[in-house]
Amino acid sequence: MRLARHRQLDALCGEYLVGTMRGRPRRRFERALKQEPLVAARLAYWQRTYAPRPSNEMRVQPDPNTWRRLESELQLSRYTRRWWQRVGLWRLWATAATAALVLLVGIQIQQFEGPRQLTEIARLGTKEQPATVTASLSRDGQFLELRAARPIEAGPAQSYELWLIPKEGGAPLSLAVLGRLDARLIVPEGHRSRLRAGATLAVSVEPAGGSPTGAPTGPVILVGAIQT
Repeated sequence: MRLARHRQLDALCGEYLVGTMRGRPRRRFERALKQEPLVAARLAYWQRTYAPRPSNEMRVQPDPNTWRRLESELQLSRYTRRWWQRVGLWRLWATAATAALVLLVGIQIQQFEGPRQLTEIARLGTKEQPATVTASLSRDGQFLELRAARPIEAGPAQSYELWLIPKEGGAPLSLAVLGRLDARLIVPEGHRSRLRAGATLAVSVEPAGGSPTGAPTGPVILVGAIQT
């Protein structure tokens, strides 16, 4: 009986592909592949459709000796250049400039985050929660630290803006635009002398990036008087 007419031809192709067909049946099937075009065409169809494709699990890491032999036979070392030969002069300059910038930023961050004597100057809150955020000022007046009793983060389209209302009155002065009320910030030099007893700190909710007018436009959610 010719296998091309076998009603289980597809099943036979499947057994052949997965390797469960062995011995005499396998030899007979391989003879049919040579003699019966329909059998060969049907097997090719299943190979294209369901044959396993290469995957990460099928990959094999070549032996290191194989790589060394290929490198020697193909003389790959002549295509290898020192790192300073692979980059141009402008790249060397950019690398040096980047390293210097990273070092400078690192020094500034270290100075900013290093040990500093901070004095609590105000507690910001509401009538219901009078001490939600504490504000502490460095001795030199350059740095202001906000510490929230619980995480307070602005929404995706919002920002918090910290305002200083001077003791003598007048328009609120913006100190910083924040994404969360748990941060350290540099006090603008022109406002440092105004951070004194009698002045007030306040936080408003503004559009992302801060107030578009230079004055509070959203609701004021926290207020606290500076005590020292």
